[in-house]
Amino acid sequence: MIWNYLENNVPKGPVTDEDLDALVRSGKIVEDTLVWHEGMAEWQTYRQARGPIPTTPPSSPSPSPNITAEGQVVCAECGRLFAPDQVIRHGNVFICAECKPVFLQKLKEGVAMPGTMNYAGFGIRFGAKFIDGLLLYVVTLPLTVAIQGWPGSSPANPSRALITYPISMAVAMTYTTLFVGKFGATPGKMATKIRIVNPDGSKISYSKALGRYFAAEYISGCFTLCIGYLMVLWDDERRALHDRICSTRVIRK
Repeated sequence: MIWNYLENNVPKGPVTDEDLDALVRSGKIVEDTLVWHEGMAEWQTYRQARGPIPTTPPSSPSPSPNITAEGQVVCAECGRLFAPDQVIRHGNVFICAECKPVFLQKLKEGVAMPGTMNYAGFGIRFGAKFIDGLLLYVVTLPLTVAIQGWPGSSPANPSRALITYPISMAVAMTYTTLFVGKFGATPGKMATKIRIVNPDGSKISYSKALGRYFAAEYISGCFTLCIGYLMVLWDDERRALHDRICSTRVIRK
């Protein structure tokens, strides 16, 4: 469900249920905060719309998840326990000697670590999409000419246009899914040095790449009149609507 909320009498959002819960946990939304989603007759307080916010008793501080009470450390790759002198440290994580080559290879490939992502803004993402659009135009132009002829050379034939559209869509879908599933980026994104990742920085799957293509083209694009793309401008993590739907991030390499 997509929500909006008031902050200092200024509408904010839209945000998903997950994002709304995070705002509640951070204290930004309280029980008296006014919220609204499509289908509601009027704005209501959070308490009226979703019930009271549960209170949790204060808990004693717990040790770092990477360090046990016995002083051992947890390897971020394999999850095994080691003495501090048996691991290397990178930022806030520890890596054992056996996992070190794999970890260093990930760093070399540009796998982003949680909390260190450099999110790509609207301008560079638009540039990447423009490049992909040009490449797809070049690829599909011969098919269009073969079916419809050169533009202006003959009267428009609607039946031929109906054939051209699904072919062009299939080419764009295949192009995006294969490149994003394999490399995390289309040629346009490679040229602008950005890539699509999961929230933890890992590469997304082919199935998620396919779903993200349809969410981008039809939900962020057609159904919302491109407003879904513009959400990048005000989102803290530079997410478009399709990034929220598919739980992805676009980062700079």
